Parts: sequence; C-alpha cells; structure tokens
Amino acid sequence: MVEIRIPRPLYERLREALLGRRDVESKAFLLARALEVGGSVFLLAREVIPVPDEAYEERSAGAVVVRREFVRELLIRCALDGLSLIEAHTHPWSQRVRFSGIDARSNPRKFRATEVLGPPFRHAALVFGGDESFQGELWDPEAGRAIPVQRIKIIGPGLEIRYGTDQAEPEGAARREIYDRQIRALGEAGQRLLSGCAVGLVGAGGLGSMIAQALALLGVGRLILVDPDVLEPSNASRVVGIRARDVQRGRRKVTALAEGLRRLAPHPLQVEALPHPVNDPRAWEALLEVDVLIGAVDSAAARAFLNRLAVATLTPYLDGGVGIRAAEGRMEAGGGQVRVVRPGAGFCLMCLDEEAWERSVEGMDAERRAAQADRGYIRGEPVPHPQVVFLNGVVAHLLVWEFVKLMTGVAPVVPYVYYDLMAQRVFAPEGATPRPGCLACSPEGWLAGGREVLSEAGQPARPGTAKRTG
Repeated sequence: MVEIRIPRPLYERLREALLGRRDVESKAFLLARALEVGGSVFLLAREVIPVPDEAYEERSAGAVVVRREFVRELLIRCALDGLSLIEAHTHPWSQRVRFSGIDARSNPRKFRATEVLGPPFRHAALVFGGDESFQGELWDPEAGRAIPVQRIKIIGPGLEIRYGTDQAEPEGAARREIYDRQIRALGEAGQRLLSGCAVGLVGAGGLGSMIAQALALLGVGRLILVDPDVLEPSNASRVVGIRARDVQRGRRKVTALAEGLRRLAPHPLQVEALPHPVNDPRAWEALLEVDVLIGAVDSAAARAFLNRLAVATLTPYLDGGVGIRAAEGRMEAGGGQVRVVRPGAGFCLMCLDEEAWERSVEGMDAERRAAQADRGYIRGEPVPHPQVVFLNGVVAHLLVWEFVKLMTGVAPVVPYVYYDLMAQRVFAPEGATPRPGCLACSPEGWLAGGREVLSEAGQPARPGTAKRTG
C-alpha cells in the first residue's frame, strides 16, 4: 500500500496552489519523509512548494511544463535532506480524474531520471481534478514500475481519508440490521468509516478495556492491542471482557481482552494482541499502519513515546488518563482527561505544561519520588493507587466520543476535555494550543519526522518508568 499523509493546513496550501486557477493546468510539489513498513510506503508531507509564474516553461488548458532549473533545486534539497518528492498537477476540467496519455509517457521518464538519488529515492506523481479527485503513483525502483497511491489521509480538524480514482474504498463489514440505531445517529457514510478503520490501542487495563469494548460495539474493523502486563487479582474489578479463570491463570491482559472482544463484537472483528511494551519494535512497528492511535496508559514515559510516535508518523492520537486522590478510604479528588493530538494541525502533548511537570517528576531523586508515589501522584509507579470502575467508564466513553467525531465529522472535535468526578462536571481547560518552537510538533520538530526519530524505541525503558495500566 502507498499512502500520503498531510496535515490540513498543508493540504489547503496545496489546494490553493493547484486549483486557485481553473482556466489552465497548474503544478506544485510536496516534500515528504518516506516511512516504509513491510510492503507499505507512507509519504509524510512536510512542505508545499507552489510553482511561481516565472518557473513555468509552458502552461495552458491542456499542458504544463516546469523549467528544469526549478526542479533541479528541489531535487538537490531532497538529496541533502533525505526527502522524497511528490509532483502534483491538475486537470481542472476533469471529474474522477485520471492520468492523461502524456502523463503516462512522461512520468516513467521522470522517475527513472531521479533513481540516481536513491537508495531508493521515493518519487511520486499526483493529478487532481476540479472535484479534488486524484490519481497517484509511486515509482518502485526495484520492480522498475509505478505502483498506485491508494489514499491520501488529511489530518485535522478531523480525519479525512480520500481514495484514488481507481482505488476502491473498503466495504463496511457491518450489516444494517445490526447498526440501524447507530446509523440513524452517524449516517451510513460514518458507519462505513468506522468499519474500515484500524485503531492501535495501548493499555489494556481498566480504562483501556472499556475503550476497546466500546470500539468493538461501534463496529471498528481492526484493533491492535498493546500491553505487556499480566492480569492480577485487583484487575478483576475493573478490566471488562475477561473471565475469572483468566485472572487465576495470570494471563496476559491483551490476550484475555482480545478473546473477550471477539465474543462481544456483533461483527467479525480483527484483533491483534501484542504483549510487549510500546517502545518494543514488535509493538510500535505494528502501530505504524493504524489510522488512529489511542493511549490508556499511566506512565509518563509511555505517554511521551506515543506522542512522539504520533507526531513522527502524522497519526492522530487520543490520550486518556484517570486519577484519584484518597486518604484512609475517603476520596478527596478524582477525575480524568481526554486529549486529541492532530499532528501538524494542533497541539501535541509536549506543548502542554502538564507534560513538563511529568518529565520533571521522572527526574526526581529517589526519596522525593517515593514520597510522591506514596501520595498517588506519580503514574506508572509500581505501587497501588486508587481506581474505580465507574470513573474509567466515564472517561473511556468521553474518549470514544471524540474518536467518533474525529472519524465521522458528526460534530467538532474538542481537543482537550477534563472530567471532575467530585463535581460531576466536564469542561475544556484553557491553554491547550500549539506552543511555538515545540520540539515535537513545531516546524523544526515534527517536520523532522519519520522512522529515524523513533531510533531509541528499542532501548530499554529507564528504571522506574515501566508502564502500568491498572
């Protein structure tokens, strides 16, 4: 599969560059990082380069040619910065657009001319119609042929997936009689989007299991579960979908949960259970291909890694967390939050002050760290801290609602939601905005994305930061 991922602001610049004029063909270039996973290639758009009027050698209603000097400068940038090149032009009069005969002859010549930039140099071509339909192809230098671009994924404010003219959208596996009431709320198109969606869920404890259960009932087509932990007796009161004998045997959380989800789902559900830490390559490499990431972890280290993974691969990430403060069996405070990271089109977790606090906690000396852990303030510490099933349920379903909005567009996404358990109040905290110069999601940060920024993924976690999902 070949997929292009592009943040909404960049897509709007591309759209304006290509379709700002409808009387002539136009051209623009995208610079991208290539992320390769197995047999799939994901091109992560980082910059749009419109072609200025003086750089056209020919431009009419039936042809467009860019001066070689302009293209040469772009290719030099690609070679120096390790980028891929995507050429895009328009047939503004076309609906359900396809490459013309001229394109079919010129694209292979251009592709072969850039092979020397390898190994391999990823060079793609797109054509857009006046209705924003597209057809695309990526050159495969090993096979010596072009392979189709299956889809373009546009991130923010929701998630929009567009399929190429010759690429069929996956058919929803769900039957109308099962999801009739849901379709009345979300529409048939919304249900199809859910049925074709692949979700990566990290954390299979009390919060994560409730999220997984809701996704299965909604009709999500594929679910990858990641969690290294085994079930303990205290999990029996919070982890839904498991059986008593699973706890007695100390089975892996993801294994037991996956079996429960297959029994629960009203349609055939693809579930993959990965009993590994999220920073294990066996886990994060599987997560590279999902449409949406969801985190239900209580370790700052795991949360930071998921944020990094999302930003590096231009994948939307929904982060959920819960916490309770109690003394001598009496609850003093409690609540949870849901945060939606849309790379390139909003804040990431490193933009928020809370994450700076969490990182500072991880740097505490052992004495201060132990004192904070005893009070239940450090998530991810190997000490018992208060948990209740009803708080998990509220926050899990707040997160799933934001997921549904992200996927279907049925309502605007609220990027930061906090639930106050004691006051029974849901509100949106202030200050959840992109931070200029953020090392993760600013232009200097996320644009350096791709597989290389995950190079530390296979390194063991530091002592004291092991993930626990409760």
